[in-house]
Amino acid sequence: MTRSSVLLLVLFVLLLPCAVHALVTETNDQVLLNQPIDDDVIAAGGKVAVNAPVRSLIAAGGEIEINAPVEGDVIAAGGTITLNAPVTGKVLLAGGLVTLNSSVGRNVLIHSGEVNITSAATVGADALVSGGRVFHHGDVKGNLTVSSEDFTSAGTSRHLSYTRDSASLGERMLGLVSFALILFSLGMAILGLLAIRFAPVPYMAVEARVRSRPLVNVLAGLGGILGAIVLGVLLAITVVGLPLAICIVVVLVAGLLFATLFVSSSLGYVIGRRLRWKTKAWQQFVIGFVILQIAFRIPYIGLVLLAISVCLGFGAFLFEFSGSGFIPENNGRTRM
Repeated sequence: MTRSSVLLLVLFVLLLPCAVHALVTETNDQVLLNQPIDDDVIAAGGKVAVNAPVRSLIAAGGEIEINAPVEGDVIAAGGTITLNAPVTGKVLLAGGLVTLNSSVGRNVLIHSGEVNITSAATVGADALVSGGRVFHHGDVKGNLTVSSEDFTSAGTSRHLSYTRDSASLGERMLGLVSFALILFSLGMAILGLLAIRFAPVPYMAVEARVRSRPLVNVLAGLGGILGAIVLGVLLAITVVGLPLAICIVVVLVAGLLFATLFVSSSLGYVIGRRLRWKTKAWQQFVIGFVILQIAFRIPYIGLVLLAISVCLGFGAFLFEFSGSGFIPENNGRTRM
């Protein structure tokens, strides 16, 4: 990973557990927050517009506009991100085009293709900015660290540190992949929180299965993954079995996608219980998710941990999917 991607990940890890104390979720093609929300907000959509004050914000979308004050921290990832209203806490922005056009009370971290810090922008502490093109016309009370190919500075800061980014094509591609993985991780975090919010019963049933028989789950998960791939290919070859093969692939993809999320919740549950914390389901998920994401990025060991987590979560998913967790009873008779 590039230095900027590592720093982005670190700040994401530091901010996420602190940014959510309660939970209001919004998902749609267009998410318009026009009423004040005295709570922490997670929003995802093609366009996300915050037009009324919120406590804190985690947002992902194609276009994100923040036009009302945010009391706490802001974490946003998208194509175009515009910050037009004051933020009391910290700000993390990752996107294609980022415009900072307001005051930020604490630290700022931005990673984007193009970054515009306007003359109306003020940062109360330090700012770390990386991108292809960076334009600074604002006021940074602390240290401003910039890494970019093209940098224009007409603003002020206590101390300015600029590094010209002249990475090779391979390094650029690696940085792009690392950045994409960070965005994917943010999306997975949002997916997990949404699953806990809107489908708590089946989600928690699988999570409990993860903790009940971990070794059996790992073996079952490994066998299930390999078996589903082989069976799906064989059925697809026959053409007649193609519809069934598609169903198998759908179940496989769904299981693999949620596997690490189930394990995240279980890990958070175990940690909370050992430390005697009184935590809710979504808090357990956040704790476990952050720890796993750090572990997955450890060279070599991370890949092993990822494989074990996927097999563990998928095995629990298979057991619950094939058992009473997802298939309703039929008057006490054999389920079809």
